[in-house]
Amino acid sequence: MSRLSAAMIGFEITPRIHPEYGAWGTTPSVTTLDTLSGGLHARCLALQQDDRRVLWYGSDLVGTDVDGTDALRLQVADALGMDVSQIIWSTSQTHSSAAIPGSAVSGSTNTDLVAVDNEFIEAERQRLLKRLVDAGRTALDELRPADVWAGRGHCDSISYNSRLPMLLGGCKFSRDYAEGLQSDKYFDPTIGMVRFNEKSGTTIGTLFNFCCHPAVMICDKYLSSDWVGSARRHIEAGQDGAPAMYLQGFCGDVHPYYMFGTPEQATTLGERLGAAAVAALPTLVPARPEPFAYAWETIQIARQPMPSREMCEQGVAEGEAFIDEVLNRNPRAVWIGAYNAPDPDLFTPEQRAASARMSADYFLGLMRMIDDGIDPPPTYSMHLGGVRIGDVAAALSPGENLTLTGFQVRGRSPFVHTLVCGDTNGLFGYIGADEEIHRGGAETDYHWRPPNKGRFRLPPAKGSAQRVIDGLDGLLHDLHDA
Repeated sequence: MSRLSAAMIGFEITPRIHPEYGAWGTTPSVTTLDTLSGGLHARCLALQQDDRRVLWYGSDLVGTDVDGTDALRLQVADALGMDVSQIIWSTSQTHSSAAIPGSAVSGSTNTDLVAVDNEFIEAERQRLLKRLVDAGRTALDELRPADVWAGRGHCDSISYNSRLPMLLGGCKFSRDYAEGLQSDKYFDPTIGMVRFNEKSGTTIGTLFNFCCHPAVMICDKYLSSDWVGSARRHIEAGQDGAPAMYLQGFCGDVHPYYMFGTPEQATTLGERLGAAAVAALPTLVPARPEPFAYAWETIQIARQPMPSREMCEQGVAEGEAFIDEVLNRNPRAVWIGAYNAPDPDLFTPEQRAASARMSADYFLGLMRMIDDGIDPPPTYSMHLGGVRIGDVAAALSPGENLTLTGFQVRGRSPFVHTLVCGDTNGLFGYIGADEEIHRGGAETDYHWRPPNKGRFRLPPAKGSAQRVIDGLDGLLHDLHDA
């Protein structure tokens, strides 16, 4: 058995800003580069032992759905003569990267995406693909034997759990740090860290894994890596410029101290996290780097049953009533059924009415499906992954699992060190534990209502989070036992 080889490459992916249609030529509302964040960046980690090889990308992007992500992965794999299973795609899910070409996801809820200047958009997509492929090729060329060091840092001052249970049932999406802490709900303060060193001790690169939405800059004009950029710079400065790659945790219900904030606030949070990570670097301990292996598994996630026609009619009525309320009687109204839209100081009455219209249209769409006898398939397919690097493992899941799911995955892992990585290989959607599905609210109900490729979706059913936990547990144990 040969030694593990590793390489990590850092590169910039900041798009051009179209004079009329914004960043990437797709997002008219994103018109200004956040210079404090230093633009959008990506890192590429190459790992190889014997005939096993992967390229793992981590980028400052909100990401796109699983199908769109698979298309990007396949293009990169084909260009490098690899199989798509050897390409891992992680995004920070910064809510200010704008929508990459071909994606319907911008991270900003008040953005209308466009596809007008198709020549510009296609040129941006090709520029992004070229940088991904070039970085992958360079990383493969620079592979060298590596030692592994691993451990954890701690930072509990930049994030909080934003699901605030209501006394009479339901759940408020808390957008205020001090208020959110009143729930006493779990959020993950750990910074998972893995450093790759050459035999001489020179750092090849470092992974840092933390659970929090980069949403300080949500719904603004800025193109920004949010707090991730300043955290990454701080860590890289603390290891003589060697690249650091961010891996998002299971962050579905965890948000940053500041939301709807400023570039300065995003930078402050990132520097705070970066300082905590740098303080942890001397505490990392040697870990066995071999064997290196990876595995994938497709599981089935049950959908919730189709609501009755009467329930749909009630949903339409709630949406219409809110539109009338916010436009004609109370311009500061925020509650749409069981969901609280962003505060009036952040969103105009017209924007909040548009959110209610989306919800009413969702139930109208379900009513049409009922009338036409259309019954959606009972399950969603979800692709989970696991990576083993000796004593270190990474559990990979698309979408936004809630943070307690990640805690349970790590607690059941047979490995000494486990990274829990969400937003990997695509955005699937929010998945909550049974009690969170029962409460409803933004993540487990409302955010499943926007149409996906023109189709209306039903949220995942109870048992979904446990299915993810069991699936990842099985993958990690299989890798460990093998």
